[in-house]
Amino acid sequence: MDSRTTDDLEQTLLATEAVIARGRAVQIAVLAELDRRQVSTADGCRSMVEWTASRLDVAPETASALIRTSRAVLDTPEVAEALTAGGVTFDRAVELCRYAATGVDNTVQTGRRFDIGGLRREVSRRHRFSRDREHQSVCDRYLAMQPNLDQTSWRLWGLLPGVDGQIVEQALIRRADMFPALPDGTRPTLGQRQADALTSIAQDSLTATAGEGTCTPLVTVFVDADPATQTQNKTGVILDSGVRIGPNALDGLLCDSQIETILTTDGTPLAVGRHTRTINPALRRAILHRDASVCTADACTSRYRLQAHHITPYSQGGPTDPENLTTLCWYHHHVVIHGMGYQIDPDTPPQRRRFLKPGGNDPP
Repeated sequence: MDSRTTDDLEQTLLATEAVIARGRAVQIAVLAELDRRQVSTADGCRSMVEWTASRLDVAPETASALIRTSRAVLDTPEVAEALTAGGVTFDRAVELCRYAATGVDNTVQTGRRFDIGGLRREVSRRHRFSRDREHQSVCDRYLAMQPNLDQTSWRLWGLLPGVDGQIVEQALIRRADMFPALPDGTRPTLGQRQADALTSIAQDSLTATAGEGTCTPLVTVFVDADPATQTQNKTGVILDSGVRIGPNALDGLLCDSQIETILTTDGTPLAVGRHTRTINPALRRAILHRDASVCTADACTSRYRLQAHHITPYSQGGPTDPENLTTLCWYHHHVVIHGMGYQIDPDTPPQRRRFLKPGGNDPP
């Protein structure tokens, strides 16, 4: 490869894609015939998509595109011919079939004005959005949440009608734009900031419903004594939802939360702690008053969801007294410190707190 020119490599790449296109053309022709023979029913599959995904060992979305295109090219022979000749890629053929269904003539030639993203937008623009289809989009709305396989994070996915989706997007972007840069001057990605925005909006909803102002909702934590002690809380700490949390999240809860701790051994409860706040309301008010009810992070002027933070973590023996507490906004407390692992620099002025970057090896 080192001896070949960039242009030569690019031409090889394009030629390979043409070979792939011709191979896909053969596949969709074969699949069209197998579909006509109803092979999926004979083999006990629910659909041709399921049968194709199983036989070709491809993802369901790939199988769906193959079957959809194998049926669509029956009405768009010029797309089938272009794919067979390697003149269009399979991805473009998929979109050209949808484009042809909108009533366009000379589909292949006309479609060359657009890249694939542009083709999708043009198809969307030309499709009629009937009242029945609009009603169906409302009926199809959903939002799902599920812990990942190792029970350490949540996956979210869903579908919203057009106006509702735009409302949610605008709310997330507006909240995300309120968050400041990280202490090193960089900003998290838009996706990361929107995840933070969703969490903060949800927390606002919970506490507003409870009428507790800046208080946090009650969190129940199960602590399996032996593994938690042996691993410095890296195992054995579980929320009542079944999701595991690590030492950073636990430090955040112990810092300034309403928390109920249930101590267990091998899953058997040993002791149930009462509902407590790690910082009592009177001390919290005193700290907020001392810090002028504003975030003490250097250059931050936020008053949003102010929280008292243990400079030396509570879990590491840090006392809950005024000298070890400072006021931080939700973003600097929840995201910067307990999410990304920054620490307060204890040598910085009380009203201009700066942060130490996370570093060093994680102890075993």
